[in-house]
Amino acid sequence: MSSWDVIRRFDEARLTSAHYRWTVLAAMGDFLDAGAIVAGAVSTIYWTSVFHLTPLLLGIIAAFSPNAFAAFIGAIAAGPLGDRYGRKTIYMYDLLAYFVGTVLMAAAVHYVMLLIGYIITGIAVGLDVPTSWSLIAEYAPRYRRGFLMAFTNVFWYIGPIVMLLLGIAFEPYGALTFRVVFGVLAAVAIITWVLRRGLIESPRWGLVAGKTSIVEDALRQLGEQPVQPTSQGQQTQESYKWSDIFKYKKGLAFIIPIYIFWGVPAGTFGFFLPYFFKDIGFTTTTMAYVGDILWFITAIIGVVAVYMPFSDRLNRNVMYAISSAICGLAFALPIFLPFSILWVALFNVIGFGFGHGMWLWPQTRVWSTELFPTRVRNSAQGFAWSWMRFALGVWSLFVPTIIAIIGYRAIAAVATTFFILNIILGYLFGPRSQGKSLEEVLKEFYGGSVPV
Repeated sequence: MSSWDVIRRFDEARLTSAHYRWTVLAAMGDFLDAGAIVAGAVSTIYWTSVFHLTPLLLGIIAAFSPNAFAAFIGAIAAGPLGDRYGRKTIYMYDLLAYFVGTVLMAAAVHYVMLLIGYIITGIAVGLDVPTSWSLIAEYAPRYRRGFLMAFTNVFWYIGPIVMLLLGIAFEPYGALTFRVVFGVLAAVAIITWVLRRGLIESPRWGLVAGKTSIVEDALRQLGEQPVQPTSQGQQTQESYKWSDIFKYKKGLAFIIPIYIFWGVPAGTFGFFLPYFFKDIGFTTTTMAYVGDILWFITAIIGVVAVYMPFSDRLNRNVMYAISSAICGLAFALPIFLPFSILWVALFNVIGFGFGHGMWLWPQTRVWSTELFPTRVRNSAQGFAWSWMRFALGVWSLFVPTIIAIIGYRAIAAVATTFFILNIILGYLFGPRSQGKSLEEVLKEFYGGSVPV
């Protein structure tokens, strides 16, 4: 049986409990990513009082958080490692680093300790998240790839909700709150690290690397009869080179901007939303957290009610444009009316939450896995995703100052502009990929001009 015949067995497989188990374990990286970001958001109120943070110091810790520069570093490193040594190799070490970083933060007694812990945590997130998406895409059936990838979005939203509920529960204990939320993340990281010991390696990567035992193990866990491919195909004849990602300039030129245009508004909300709510007069920390929870819940509703059932059936480009338009409208209103008006704030939060959850964010992830071949998928995806976190890092340095000097309407104007650009890019240039194998998407997108 040829290697492509083996790939078709994964592409045509029916969904099994194994698919769900693998996906949940991989998606825990997103739980820990967003959990760390929002744990920081929960903690800003306490950090500013305990460590006497100025807007500049707060901006620095936001910029070097898992939301920004630290994740940028991790993603750049993870790509080559995951393509050269395998997706699962990353999982052997990244959550141990995450554990160390979150323990440092839970035990922090001064600002420098806090900053170092957040940087370590962010690097670990950057290692994990793009690798998880590559792994899921490479074993998912072609007709359910969007559905399975959407689990990563759901877990990305569940992590913050857990952190915010902990913030509410421990609010009476003051600064102990930030120690609890990061302590819980440390515990979850270790448990996930242990459970991932039994996770499969990517069968597509196994074929590219010429390691048939990996493919046999994946087929066995799917409940299918293992077979050894009689040939490894053209991909295995090429050695890994990081620079090969630039053969796919068209994919990079598309995915990097749409990552940034979504990621800057979303990352701003993820870290600063409780800060915004407190700044406009939400009188208690609990009220600020409830506003943040509302954003994540509406995003989950969007993913579960729209993207998961329809992502592999409807025209992805049209739905991406509609989703981006809803997000743009949600931010357009606060340009003209004060965010301090409750219904304006709710319109912004609910519109952005549901709008990006229903298609924009899940589809961005799916496209980022589809536009690069297996041998450099992790490198290209890590490179593309990292630039979103880098842009967010630069932006986060200035957010507290922008709010203090101009106000929230400046944030809303930038976000509205970005979502208009997403409408144009996603509708006109996104691949028509629903129901197709990864290799078919590549051939159509690049027109056969590059190796797949």
